[in-house]
Amino acid sequence: MAKRTYKKGKKPKRNATIAQQAFIGMITNAIEVYKKECFGILLGKKHKKHYHITDTLAFQTAKRDYEWVNIKANRINRMNYALSHLSDEQVIGDFHSHPEGPDKLSPTDKSDLFKHLTTLTCLVSIYKTKKCEKWKFCDDKSVCGTIGSKYFVRIIAYEVDQKKKELSRIKVVCPYIRKINKLRLYKTPIC
Repeated sequence: MAKRTYKKGKKPKRNATIAQQAFIGMITNAIEVYKKECFGILLGKKHKKHYHITDTLAFQTAKRDYEWVNIKANRINRMNYALSHLSDEQVIGDFHSHPEGPDKLSPTDKSDLFKHLTTLTCLVSIYKTKKCEKWKFCDDKSVCGTIGSKYFVRIIAYEVDQKKKELSRIKVVCPYIRKINKLRLYKTPIC
Protein backbone atom coordinates (compact mmCIF):
# COMPACT_ATOMS: atom_id res chain seq x y z
CA MET A 1 0.00 0.00 0.00
CA ALA A 2 1.35 3.42 -0.98
CA LYS A 3 2.13 5.89 1.76
CA ARG A 4 0.08 9.09 1.63
CA THR A 5 1.98 12.30 1.33
CA TYR A 6 0.68 15.75 2.10
CA LYS A 7 1.84 19.17 1.04
CA LYS A 8 4.35 20.68 3.42
CA GLY A 9 2.57 22.09 6.45
CA LYS A 10 -0.76 20.43 5.53
CA LYS A 11 -2.07 17.76 7.85
CA PRO A 12 -5.17 15.73 7.06
CA LYS A 13 -8.24 16.75 9.01
CA ARG A 14 -9.48 14.34 11.62
CA ASN A 15 -12.93 12.76 11.73
CA ALA A 16 -15.17 12.77 14.81
CA THR A 17 -16.50 9.25 15.33
CA ILE A 18 -19.52 9.26 17.64
CA ALA A 19 -20.42 6.06 19.48
CA GLN A 20 -24.06 5.14 20.14
CA GLN A 21 -24.05 6.21 23.80
CA ALA A 22 -22.51 9.61 23.00
CA PHE A 23 -24.91 10.18 20.09
CA ILE A 24 -27.92 9.43 22.31
CA GLY A 25 -26.49 11.58 25.12
CA MET A 26 -26.00 14.69 22.97
CA ILE A 27 -29.46 14.47 21.44
CA THR A 28 -31.40 13.67 24.63
CA ASN A 29 -29.66 16.53 26.45
CA ALA A 30 -30.62 18.94 23.67
CA ILE A 31 -34.23 17.70 23.68
CA GLU A 32 -34.55 17.77 27.48
CA VAL A 33 -33.93 21.52 27.75
CA TYR A 34 -35.34 22.50 24.34
CA LYS A 35 -35.92 25.63 23.64
CA LYS A 36 -32.94 26.54 25.79
CA GLU A 37 -29.34 25.58 25.11
CA CYS A 38 -27.63 22.56 26.65
CA PHE A 39 -23.93 22.16 27.40
CA GLY A 40 -21.78 19.14 28.20
CA ILE A 41 -18.43 17.49 27.76
CA LEU A 42 -17.30 14.82 25.32
CA LEU A 43 -15.42 11.79 26.63
CA GLY A 44 -13.24 9.50 24.55
CA LYS A 45 -9.84 9.32 22.92
CA LYS A 46 -7.97 11.48 20.44
CA HIS A 47 -6.10 9.49 17.80
CA LYS A 48 -3.89 10.62 14.92
CA LYS A 49 -6.70 10.41 12.36
CA HIS A 50 -9.82 10.88 14.42
CA TYR A 51 -11.54 11.65 17.68
CA HIS A 52 -13.48 8.73 19.11
CA ILE A 53 -16.33 10.10 21.24
CA THR A 54 -17.60 7.36 23.55
CA ASP A 55 -19.79 9.24 26.02
CA THR A 56 -21.14 12.62 27.05
CA LEU A 57 -21.87 14.29 30.36
CA ALA A 58 -24.23 17.25 30.61
CA PHE A 59 -23.91 19.98 33.21
CA GLN A 60 -27.06 19.95 35.32
CA THR A 61 -26.28 23.29 36.98
CA ALA A 62 -25.73 25.23 33.75
CA LYS A 63 -27.48 28.57 33.55
CA ARG A 64 -29.49 28.41 30.35
CA ASP A 65 -31.26 30.80 28.08
CA TYR A 66 -32.63 30.69 24.55
CA GLU A 67 -29.37 31.87 23.00
CA TRP A 68 -26.64 31.04 25.54
CA VAL A 69 -25.53 28.64 28.25
CA ASN A 70 -23.02 29.36 31.01
CA ILE A 71 -21.08 27.10 33.39
CA LYS A 72 -19.06 28.24 36.40
CA ALA A 73 -15.37 27.27 36.27
CA ASN A 74 -15.49 25.63 39.72
CA ARG A 75 -18.22 23.25 38.47
CA ILE A 76 -16.11 22.28 35.47
CA ASN A 77 -13.13 21.68 37.80
CA ARG A 78 -15.27 19.47 40.07
CA MET A 79 -16.42 17.40 37.10
CA ASN A 80 -12.85 17.01 35.80
CA TYR A 81 -11.64 15.94 39.25
CA ALA A 82 -14.40 13.33 39.63
CA LEU A 83 -13.83 11.98 36.12
CA SER A 84 -10.09 11.59 36.70
CA HIS A 85 -10.93 9.22 39.58
CA LEU A 86 -13.82 7.37 37.91
CA SER A 87 -12.79 6.72 34.32
CA ASP A 88 -9.77 6.34 32.08
CA GLU A 89 -11.65 8.16 29.32
CA GLN A 90 -10.33 11.62 28.54
CA VAL A 91 -12.27 14.85 28.21
CA ILE A 92 -11.68 15.53 24.50
CA GLY A 93 -14.07 18.41 23.98
CA ASP A 94 -17.50 19.81 24.59
CA PHE A 95 -20.91 20.09 22.97
CA HIS A 96 -23.81 22.47 23.11
CA SER A 97 -27.11 22.96 21.32
CA HIS A 98 -28.69 25.67 19.21
CA PRO A 99 -32.46 25.30 19.49
CA GLU A 100 -34.05 26.47 16.23
CA GLY A 101 -30.57 27.09 14.83
CA PRO A 102 -28.43 28.46 13.44
CA ASP A 103 -26.36 25.55 12.12
CA LYS A 104 -23.12 27.37 12.84
CA LEU A 105 -21.13 28.61 15.80
CA SER A 106 -21.89 32.12 17.00
CA PRO A 107 -19.10 34.71 17.40
CA THR A 108 -19.36 34.17 21.19
CA ASP A 109 -19.04 30.38 20.74
CA LYS A 110 -15.89 30.89 18.67
CA SER A 111 -14.24 33.31 21.09
CA ASP A 112 -15.02 31.00 24.04
CA LEU A 113 -13.35 28.07 22.24
CA PHE A 114 -10.08 29.97 21.96
CA LYS A 115 -10.16 31.00 25.65
CA HIS A 116 -10.05 27.37 26.78
CA LEU A 117 -7.93 24.35 25.86
CA THR A 118 -10.70 22.72 23.82
CA THR A 119 -9.64 20.93 20.64
CA LEU A 120 -13.05 19.52 19.67
CA THR A 121 -16.57 20.89 19.88
CA CYS A 122 -19.87 19.53 18.59
CA LEU A 123 -22.88 21.64 17.80
CA VAL A 124 -26.32 20.04 18.04
CA SER A 125 -28.84 22.13 16.09
CA ILE A 126 -32.40 21.11 16.89
CA TYR A 127 -35.65 22.20 15.27
CA LYS A 128 -39.33 21.35 15.68
CA THR A 129 -40.72 19.40 12.71
CA LYS A 130 -43.70 17.30 11.66
CA LYS A 131 -41.78 15.17 9.15
CA CYS A 132 -39.92 11.89 9.57
CA GLU A 133 -36.53 11.76 7.84
CA LYS A 134 -33.93 9.01 7.81
CA TRP A 135 -30.58 9.83 9.33
CA LYS A 136 -27.91 10.64 6.77
CA PHE A 137 -24.35 11.79 6.29
CA CYS A 138 -24.45 15.26 4.71
CA ASP A 139 -22.15 16.89 2.16
CA ASP A 140 -21.26 19.58 4.74
CA LYS A 141 -19.60 16.86 6.93
CA SER A 142 -22.51 16.76 9.43
CA VAL A 143 -25.14 14.12 10.17
CA CYS A 144 -28.84 14.86 10.38
CA GLY A 145 -32.22 13.20 10.78
CA THR A 146 -35.36 13.23 12.86
CA ILE A 147 -36.41 11.97 16.24
CA GLY A 148 -39.91 10.68 15.57
CA SER A 149 -41.89 13.33 13.77
CA LYS A 150 -41.14 15.94 16.42
CA TYR A 151 -37.49 17.05 16.19
CA PHE A 152 -35.03 17.51 13.34
CA VAL A 153 -31.41 17.31 14.54
CA ARG A 154 -28.08 18.13 12.89
CA ILE A 155 -24.72 17.35 14.55
CA ILE A 156 -21.69 19.31 13.36
CA ALA A 157 -18.12 18.83 14.63
CA TYR A 158 -15.33 21.40 14.71
CA GLU A 159 -11.63 20.96 15.43
CA VAL A 160 -9.91 23.86 17.17
CA ASP A 161 -6.26 24.59 16.41
CA GLN A 162 -5.25 26.64 19.45
CA LYS A 163 -1.78 27.47 18.09
CA LYS A 164 -2.99 28.85 14.76
CA LYS A 165 -6.28 30.18 16.19
CA GLU A 166 -8.15 28.31 13.45
CA LEU A 167 -11.47 26.51 13.53
CA SER A 168 -12.22 23.75 10.98
CA ARG A 169 -15.36 21.75 10.37
CA ILE A 170 -14.53 18.05 10.42
CA LYS A 171 -16.45 15.03 9.19
CA VAL A 172 -18.88 13.38 11.62
CA VAL A 173 -18.93 9.58 11.49
CA CYS A 174 -21.65 7.73 13.40
CA PRO A 175 -22.18 4.02 12.66
CA TYR A 176 -25.25 4.01 14.92
CA ILE A 177 -27.35 5.97 12.40
CA ARG A 178 -27.40 2.93 10.13
CA LYS A 179 -29.07 0.99 12.95
CA ILE A 180 -31.60 3.79 13.52
CA ASN A 181 -32.49 3.71 9.82
CA LYS A 182 -32.59 -0.09 9.59
CA LEU A 183 -34.90 -0.38 12.61
CA ARG A 184 -36.85 2.73 11.55
CA LEU A 185 -36.17 4.23 14.98
CA TYR A 186 -36.30 7.72 13.49
CA LYS A 187 -40.09 7.14 13.20
CA THR A 188 -40.66 5.50 16.60
CA PRO A 189 -42.52 7.81 19.02
CA ILE A 190 -41.37 8.01 22.62
CA CYS A 191 -44.19 7.25 25.06
